Amino acid sequence: MAGLKDRYSARYIVKRLIGTVLVYFAAVVLIFIIPHLMPGNIAYEFVSRLIAENPRISYQKALAEVEREYGLNLPLWDQFLIYFKNVVLTFPPNFGYSFEYLNDSAINIVLRALPFTLFLIFSSQLIAWGISIFLGVDLAIRKNTRTDRVSVPLLYFLYSIPIFWLALIMILVFALDLHIFPAIVPFSYGSPLGTILLGMALPILIVVISTIPNHTLIIRSATIDFLKSDFVSALKAEGLKESTFRMKLIRNALLPSITQFFMQFGYLIGGIFIIESLFSLPGMGTVIITAALEYDYPVLEAGLFVTSLVMIFSNLAADLLYPLLDPRVSYL
Repeated sequence: MAGLKDRYSARYIVKRLIGTVLVYFAAVVLIFIIPHLMPGNIAYEFVSRLIAENPRISYQKALAEVEREYGLNLPLWDQFLIYFKNVVLTFPPNFGYSFEYLNDSAINIVLRALPFTLFLIFSSQLIAWGISIFLGVDLAIRKNTRTDRVSVPLLYFLYSIPIFWLALIMILVFALDLHIFPAIVPFSYGSPLGTILLGMALPILIVVISTIPNHTLIIRSATIDFLKSDFVSALKAEGLKESTFRMKLIRNALLPSITQFFMQFGYLIGGIFIIESLFSLPGMGTVIITAALEYDYPVLEAGLFVTSLVMIFSNLAADLLYPLLDPRVSYL
């Protein structure tokens, strides 16, 4: 506990938690507003379904029945109060049943998709980190050499490539031309592990290639600054082995990379969603995009809610974990 008190002040923690709660409530409000700003009316989407089930019903009566069933005939404020009560004051949050899959709750659909998204993110980032740490430290040691002068512009070029464009090129080359990876492998919750890994192999490779440049450049920059410190001069004076010296550099370079990962989690999730949609992966991205196209408000709201929670808590974790990882940093 004494160590924690040396790293944080109670005032900072309370201030940070209050900020997190405010962001949470802002996200809850926006999640309700955004679907209702979408063009079109969800009631119109289901009138044809109701008429098909009961051909004798009139269009106006069918429309009124759909609006009543889904509460769309209520004033917007009343709809918001019901939504707020079900989401904020209920645990677990209740978004109701999917409009598209009538017998399945929206939150269950989203939670079944969440593990695929998290697996794609963390597996790709572990691989990207493993490569970037050694590459970034090596480039820092070789600063201003020919290798460094060639590698850094190449990394900036790769970093500037949009992930969806990179994905299309990778599909064209590795799936359609070389047939190394399948373009799409249909799988879902409960599929065999081998099928899941086969279907996610190319998406993981794309995310790895897309995120390696950012990790490497950050690690290189942090290591260059660390090499200028007096501590490094003392290490060199001790006559450490090259391998031992590099390991100390790697340990130091991990800190900014971990923090950067948490802080850029939102950007990473956005890229992951695009990849999931391109490969028809049963992850959060596919669920949210499909729900938006099908006007499935409950699933869309549940998906945005879970995504917001992940991003909010990842930013909070980045803030609170950094002083524990780096003893030079404190929030007092």
